[in-house]
Amino acid sequence: MVNIHEIYNYTIKRNIIILKRAGINLNEKSYFIIVVFLSFILPIVLKYIMHLSSKSTVILIVLYSLSILSIPSIMYESKIEKFERNLPKALYVMILSLESGRSVIDAINEVINSGIKEVDVIFLKIVALMTEKKLSFEDSIILVSNSIDSKIFRQIGRLIIENRKHGGELAEVLKTLAKTLEDLQNLKNQLLSVTANGLAVGLIIICGVIPATAGIIGGYLNAISQVAPNIAAVTPEQLAKCMENVQIGTGIFGILFAVPIFGLKVNRMIITCAFCMTFGLASFYGVYYLAKILF
Repeated sequence: MVNIHEIYNYTIKRNIIILKRAGINLNEKSYFIIVVFLSFILPIVLKYIMHLSSKSTVILIVLYSLSILSIPSIMYESKIEKFERNLPKALYVMILSLESGRSVIDAINEVINSGIKEVDVIFLKIVALMTEKKLSFEDSIILVSNSIDSKIFRQIGRLIIENRKHGGELAEVLKTLAKTLEDLQNLKNQLLSVTANGLAVGLIIICGVIPATAGIIGGYLNAISQVAPNIAAVTPEQLAKCMENVQIGTGIFGILFAVPIFGLKVNRMIITCAFCMTFGLASFYGVYYLAKILF
């Protein structure tokens, strides 16, 4: 039997915690109102504005519900991605400090003072655990690295700990690691820039031009039917069916569109699907309604 309390805890309360980890403070009541509005009220409003069928409305409710519940995890992932993008900068700051003869702790403090976004906050937690909780450097690194979902930072933490235990030239190791991370990020940026233009054109054509063209045709048929009795105007049933086709087609495209950009990440695929579907419906109905006025 479905337990409403467990569902509420898994969706609302869990996402509130994720939002706090992403740096956004939002109370349960406000988040619950946002979820209800975007998941249920907005699709129902669109149903009456665009004359959607019950099938289209249910699809929007399900998709918008999944989207709004996926946003907190996406925001947290984005924060981690920004943290990892800035890690090479922080490593270079540490390298300069280590090469000048300073200790690892001094190098970490230098990163904090440099104000490298996201990274300075994480490094500050390490220093806080050492100064306020009186934990050892190794324990502080382990606790902080385990508290964030970054495999790269965990590996860096282990590398620093092993270096302190067994000795070695930490600056050279960090230099190699920073260069590797930087090269990987540049490669990702190059791949994305190559595919971005083609994907953007595809998005505009599939979710904008094609639905808009269908809307123009519908408006034109309505106009012709007024002067040519043998040509039937577009009925509400036909309009709703056409919007269902636009909705499904643009939704599938949105799922496929997300894969080359974000990979096989379900939450990003859901958000992209919802965006493309809404864009397609708005393009079709907006042009259809405008064509009715113009013709």
